[in-house]
Amino acid sequence: MKANASKHKAMSHDRLAKEDARLTKEIEAFFDEADATDAEEDRRYGKGGEHQDLPAELKRREDRRAKIREVRAALQRETAKGRAAELERMADELRSKAADPSTTPAKQATFMTVAAQHDQKAADLDDDDPPPPSADGDLPRNTPPTAPDGAPKPAAQRNFTDPDSRILVRDGAYNAQIAVDEGAQIIVAAALSNQAPDAEYFEPMLRRVVDNCDAVPERTIADSGYFSAANVATAEAMGTEPFIAVGGHQRNGLPEKSRTSAPPESSSRRAMRALLDSPRGHAAYARRKATVEPVFGQIRACRGIRAMSFRGLLKNRCEWLLICATHNLLKLWRAATRPSLTTAAAA
Repeated sequence: MKANASKHKAMSHDRLAKEDARLTKEIEAFFDEADATDAEEDRRYGKGGEHQDLPAELKRREDRRAKIREVRAALQRETAKGRAAELERMADELRSKAADPSTTPAKQATFMTVAAQHDQKAADLDDDDPPPPSADGDLPRNTPPTAPDGAPKPAAQRNFTDPDSRILVRDGAYNAQIAVDEGAQIIVAAALSNQAPDAEYFEPMLRRVVDNCDAVPERTIADSGYFSAANVATAEAMGTEPFIAVGGHQRNGLPEKSRTSAPPESSSRRAMRALLDSPRGHAAYARRKATVEPVFGQIRACRGIRAMSFRGLLKNRCEWLLICATHNLLKLWRAATRPSLTTAAAA
């Protein structure tokens, strides 16, 4: 779903720095010119005179530079927080390794020392209080690329209009997720975030389905963007049979055949491909084009909802849940008002 922001309002950290330098140079040139003009006027007319407002071009550049510095500082804070979180995860992994009974005392000491170093670096990068727990804290969230010291990489971007949006395909956008039941095209789980890859949404979306329906679906069908060995294992551990496309898939829902030049496949991918190539797999995956894809079409084409109306991740998550809720209400209304076969025959 497109964000309420244009991709042209996004700028990389490298470009932010260059724009800051360019505007600073132009502003200094304006002041040099103003000083020269003042000196010439003082020479010709004497000192004094009323205060004059800044020239419009100078004010525009100063306002632009201030905004660029604000966005650049926000991007630096965001990447620093992301790097701090990464260091904290690394420290926790090292402490877990140190607690393993099979780890030698020497390695335990090394692991604990490095973990403490990671903790200190994380604290130096992010000394703010941790955010309160969120109902959507399990969803993936995009973090701009970060250097080891927590500084943004040159390609790290931030949008001036909606800082939470990301350029996913063509424009500033959000990744809107839904899970749909096969029988009535009712949305049974929905979520929205700014992370592009779909694979990281599979587990949190499946858990939402189970929580909302108080039952585990008999089977779960997803396109190739959701495939990973971990997602297959997660689905099986939760008690649902996964049918996840591997690689590209044809328009009729069947997976494409492997090319002879394709790299060797993992055992998990081979097993899933074999399942999808079976008659049972064909029948299951073919249902996808009549389950979830029509719902996106009904939202986007029939209802004309192609972009988010608000700015910011929280507001757009709320809007997406409202969009999905109204989709379900429309389905229920149409089902309740649809004439039955008996009534139609009598008429």
